Amino acid sequence: MEMQHPDWYILRGPENTEIYAVYGDIDGTLVVTDRYRAYYSKNKGKTWTQSTFDSKNGLLGFAVSNDTLFTLDTQTMSGDDPGNRYAIRPAYFSLDGGVTWDKLTQRPGIPEMKTPLNYGFSANGIRFSIDEIIQPVGTIEYLGIVTENGRKIALPQQHALNNVYFDQKSRLYISASAPLCNKDGYVQLCNKQDVRGTLYISKKPINY
Repeated sequence: MEMQHPDWYILRGPENTEIYAVYGDIDGTLVVTDRYRAYYSKNKGKTWTQSTFDSKNGLLGFAVSNDTLFTLDTQTMSGDDPGNRYAIRPAYFSLDGGVTWDKLTQRPGIPEMKTPLNYGFSANGIRFSIDEIIQPVGTIEYLGIVTENGRKIALPQQHALNNVYFDQKSRLYISASAPLCNKDGYVQLCNKQDVRGTLYISKKPINY
């Protein structure tokens, strides 16, 4: 389902869970994960189909090598790179863009893979990161997206933001929770009966 906005395609996820990461192209096949399952859409998010991916280890992100798409099942951070999150350790692979998956039975010959989750690069190499503030009480306030040169992109609604991704046309994809609202001084889900994650996709390429 798509919500109308002049700058964004706004899609809702297939299940009552957040969208944690995305891969693909809205004009072709889109693949999303809620950290445990993978779904694909070939009709711009109007409908979603659960793929054959099946693992209890989780799915934290995607990586591609040549024409093969891989799932990554581990999240890591580094003291040398504070604040940034990465998905590592390929576990399953797909030869059809994320529709069907097979388990990697042997790892020799598979290159090390490390996909950033909270930032991505536009076609001209500009870094776009999730803009967040850690409050004194430990909660995180998500402000939107910020570029390496300080330009900020606000989203139509407030969300917990998970993943930044660019497709080959340099359109920006942002994986997020369901919309959040400030109620009685607390940030909480706007509609607790509909907690499907949100996927923002810029309608035009972003290259600044």
